Amino acid sequence: MNCDCTEKVSLLIDGELSSSEAREIERHLLTCAECQQARADFLSVRSELSAFPSTVPQLALRNELSKLLSPVTSPSRPVVVRRPFLGWAFGPAAAAFATLLIASAIAVWFFNISKRPDTNQPVAVATPQPAPTETAPSPTPQTPPSKEENKKEQTKEPRNAPSTPVRRPVPVSTPRPGEQFASIPEQVRPADAQTLTVMHLEKSEVLLRSFRNVRVDSRNIAEVSYEKNRAQQLVIQNMILRREAEASGDVQSATLLESLEPILLDIANLPEKPKEADVNVIKERVERKNIVPLLQVNSAALARALD
Repeated sequence: MNCDCTEKVSLLIDGELSSSEAREIERHLLTCAECQQARADFLSVRSELSAFPSTVPQLALRNELSKLLSPVTSPSRPVVVRRPFLGWAFGPAAAAFATLLIASAIAVWFFNISKRPDTNQPVAVATPQPAPTETAPSPTPQTPPSKEENKKEQTKEPRNAPSTPVRRPVPVSTPRPGEQFASIPEQVRPADAQTLTVMHLEKSEVLLRSFRNVRVDSRNIAEVSYEKNRAQQLVIQNMILRREAEASGDVQSATLLESLEPILLDIANLPEKPKEADVNVIKERVERKNIVPLLQVNSAALARALD
């Protein structure tokens, strides 16, 4: 049987319960084995999310995002940069960022191509060959037979005339039903992009829930190192999925990803030790856009569509 307190166990781990409800659920955990197992599962999932290895070069991404998105600070002392050989004007951080974007796009494209069935193979269709025509021999002049030869032919038995050869019809192979359209690829949108979108929306929902429960110490400084690193990983994937949704005509997913992208950028652009006021501004923006329920509803709808 399913316990009604399983959902409250998740809220207890996220720190969203009041003190009285938290004490009540803790007392319930001492007697309910199912809730104990659910709590262990939630803690295991959260530990796996915390231990998720970062595949993005953190220093390069942080420098690039700070250049693109941070407000303009006071002008500092100009730094003389030596121009690279052959006029290469891009820095190593920008080159690494561009290389990462190109590699991600190529990987997604190859993944989509590998999932499509190979329907471009040519189909051999047998065509009937015309039968060779027999040419009639030209008539040759014959001498009239003599009387003796006529008598001999009358005494002989009449011979049967040779039968004309019967021409057999050449079999014509007709294509099987559907073979004439085998060379035309079927225009079907692969479900790989939708699967990646569902996973991305679920990860973004977990990130925003975790950011909503950020703790602030006595100096009014928020601990957002995990949320900041996670947002830096998700912002690039959000850009790629949004462009694919726009190209495929999926207006609903493209609009949701477009609303999510500035929030991920704000979280990724936070300083190392942000003030409580800076964190509260992003929290109010998330609540005003009602983005967390939208992520939950759309990810569930896409998952049902894939099933």
